[in-house]
Amino acid sequence: MLEIKSNGTDWNAPVQPIHTLIKKLEQKPLDPVYEGMGNFIIKYRNENQTDNPRYVGCTHFLGHFATIPYVFNVITNEKVVIEELTKAIRMNQERIDYEQLRRNIFSY
Repeated sequence: MLEIKSNGTDWNAPVQPIHTLIKKLEQKPLDPVYEGMGNFIIKYRNENQTDNPRYVGCTHFLGHFATIPYVFNVITNEKVVIEELTKAIRMNQERIDYEQLRRNIFSY
């Protein structure tokens, strides 16, 4: 199952394909505020973690970018998609510009 609720310039914009999100993750930093909301990746292991039983066993990717208007909200149980998005998000969090943004947000 692959459900793309949002993947584009805003939450209601036409949905872009996953490879567009991966390309954006290579180019621009994510907004570190999402570290406090599941760190961009939420695994639904049981019924208590989601209000939709069909999402049990799925991984939820959500967040937005810090410097461009682009948001994503993707739920899937497809192993390849999970691996690719997880790797791209974690690599994004290693970017120098992401770390600078993170320091600015969490330095209060």
